[in-house]
Amino acid sequence: MKTIPFLLLLVSTTAFSQSLLWKVSGNGLKQPSYLFGTYHILKDSYLKQNPKVKSAYEGAEGVVVETEIDSSAMLSMAMRGLMLNTSLNKLLSEADYKLVADEFRERTGYDLALFNQMKPIVTATMLSLAYAQKQSDTLSTFTGLPIDLYFASDGRKRQKAVNTLETMEEQMSFLFDHDPVEKQAQQLVEMVKGKADMYEMSKSVTDLYLKQDLQGMWKLNEKHSSSFGDMTYLIDERNRNWMKRIPALLAVRPTFVAVGALHLPGPNGLIELLKKEGYKVEPM
Repeated sequence: MKTIPFLLLLVSTTAFSQSLLWKVSGNGLKQPSYLFGTYHILKDSYLKQNPKVKSAYEGAEGVVVETEIDSSAMLSMAMRGLMLNTSLNKLLSEADYKLVADEFRERTGYDLALFNQMKPIVTATMLSLAYAQKQSDTLSTFTGLPIDLYFASDGRKRQKAVNTLETMEEQMSFLFDHDPVEKQAQQLVEMVKGKADMYEMSKSVTDLYLKQDLQGMWKLNEKHSSSFGDMTYLIDERNRNWMKRIPALLAVRPTFVAVGALHLPGPNGLIELLKKEGYKVEPM
């Protein structure tokens, strides 16, 4: 889906089994590894109701996640999100700025003026998170750490080898710098004007995820794919980059790879890309 990384899916003609956990074998691997699709705002108590995922994770010798927070890079990342030569109120008409400001305050509790110098994609991401969290009561039933963070931190406690597929700087570059701020601003307005679609997606995606319905999530994206501008590069380009690293990591040890679920499906998804490399990829 559009607007934020963990709500993106690719348009695909491939049908997928109802599974978020996939076994990766063959292509010279002595032991299988696993590919698991996460939901970034889901808490780790979710694993109590999904013993297959818990078992695959605990049995792996290595853990791979998208990225980890690097405190030494936080200042640099904050600067990357700034607009030094313009501001949001200059990029938008007075009417559009008020539209966004009113919605932003209602959904996040913050005054948009506080983010006037931030690139519009930052505001869009915050707003999207607010939609996802407020539209799904189900999420509040889970406790603990965000599930991706859990795999990395718990993996280290268990003395697993923990690796990332990209640095914070690489991830933020995709988010902040791929599109000019003018285009980001227009997409922000489109998102607010199309908030009814956002409400529907935010509520439905949680239900579909908990059903492990990868195909249903893809279909939901297909329905709304033209609503908020093309941001499939956040999936396509990153998947291609990750495939330069994943095979080498799998070759070293049995590994549990945890990435956003919506990186899995589609012709450019990790499932198909791994198959093209000669791996056998099976739903669990």
